[in-house]
Amino acid sequence: MTKVIKTQLKIVIFGSLALLFGFMCLSAVEKSTVNEKGSDIPCQNLDVLDSVDDILHWEILNDTLHIYTKRDSVRDEYERYMYIKNLENDNN
Repeated sequence: MTKVIKTQLKIVIFGSLALLFGFMCLSAVEKSTVNEKGSDIPCQNLDVLDSVDDILHWEILNDTLHIYTKRDSVRDEYERYMYIKNLENDNN
């Protein structure tokens, strides 16, 4: 009978320690991810780029900000025009 009580007591103590360890781990994870926005983090207010009229598209790729502007669009359109014009000249 005492052997059964000792086994049950060991299970309760082990379970309590496991729960305590689990809560401590969760608490540590929550503390590290609570507030990631700070004044030292670059590029945290990128939504302001949506209000700039000359910016047609922006995105972040591999931690680099890429901005596509109206000027870029005009340049690309001119390059397309010149490419097509060269193709037409090659056919004649």
